[in-house]
Amino acid sequence: MPEPASSGLRIHERQVTGKMKIGARIIKTGIAVTITMYICKTFRLEPAFFGAVSAVVNMQPSIFLTFKTAWDQILVHILGVTAGIACGYLIGGHPIAMGLISIILILMYIKFNLHSGISTGIVAALFVVGSGQEAFLLEHALNRTAVIFTGLVTAMLVNILLWPPRYKKQFTAKLKESNETAVRYFCQAVAGYVQLENEAPEVHQDQREKVHQLNREIRSLSKLLSREGQVLASGSVEEGEWFVKARQLMDYNESLTEKADRIYSILPDRFDRRVKAGLPPISDEFKVILGILNSGAASLDRVNAKIRKVIIEGQPVEPEEINEDYWERLSEAIETWQQRLTGSYYVHALTEAAVTANELKRVVRQGKKLLADSTAVTI
Repeated sequence: MPEPASSGLRIHERQVTGKMKIGARIIKTGIAVTITMYICKTFRLEPAFFGAVSAVVNMQPSIFLTFKTAWDQILVHILGVTAGIACGYLIGGHPIAMGLISIILILMYIKFNLHSGISTGIVAALFVVGSGQEAFLLEHALNRTAVIFTGLVTAMLVNILLWPPRYKKQFTAKLKESNETAVRYFCQAVAGYVQLENEAPEVHQDQREKVHQLNREIRSLSKLLSREGQVLASGSVEEGEWFVKARQLMDYNESLTEKADRIYSILPDRFDRRVKAGLPPISDEFKVILGILNSGAASLDRVNAKIRKVIIEGQPVEPEEINEDYWERLSEAIETWQQRLTGSYYVHALTEAAVTANELKRVVRQGKKLLADSTAVTI
């Protein structure tokens, strides 16, 4: 049976909602099960444990998913009960009928993309088919429907009314952490290039894994926050504009990460060439280039501090002018250094310097543009 397309997202949901998973969500699940069992016992709806299972299945990590899963469960159950009643009247409770109805229902659920609750729907149908008492088939179907619906409604109400997920707070905190980590990772890559001389470059693998993980988590949180807005349509125009800028910051963080990875990828080859060449001293002209790159990384850090202040904290800041002065200085320094170039060793060094400078130039400009576009947007 094919896996639902949203399963990958739900894995990330479990990762990014860890506090919800071990805290409020567990408590809410227990409350929903308890209420469901009491209602079923009070109104003599059997088997009551099926209602409890329904409540557990529909206790989702977001209100949107609760509604979506509940709707799928309703459709699945209606199809299952209807098919079970039809099969019970036409064929009876024969084992062959049970196998046939299972195959038919699975094909129907896949056809209509009703992956959520397939097992529950099939069990409901088999319960009706296996009754063996024709006079009570409809009664059993209605009883089962009431049990399932009790669990559905209870789970929805408990999830909505008790400690609803606050994804915006998680999203803004994770967005800030993601940007700080991405900027630090990029600046470390530039520093690794600038400082590379006689020792093997440090890879910062743990930092790399962390920044990529944060980028994945913030993507999942943004989808959860966006979907919650489809259910709770209370967001203002300003809120919508802020969310657009927040998503642009997510894209920017990923761009920083990709460009840092690219710079890191050239460090081992550069060090190997230096080792093979006998670790020659860095020329004064090339030190000027490295100093300019280092100051560019400091500029990137300053710009991103402003971006976080305006987008995350909602505080006013002064935008940064996009000009060519810095890059003209860098071009002049490279032209001065080029006069010493002889052989492939220096050609490789020129290429690597150009790659590092180009990646730095792009992220600084992208950051300044995002800052300029965001100065009028607050939370």
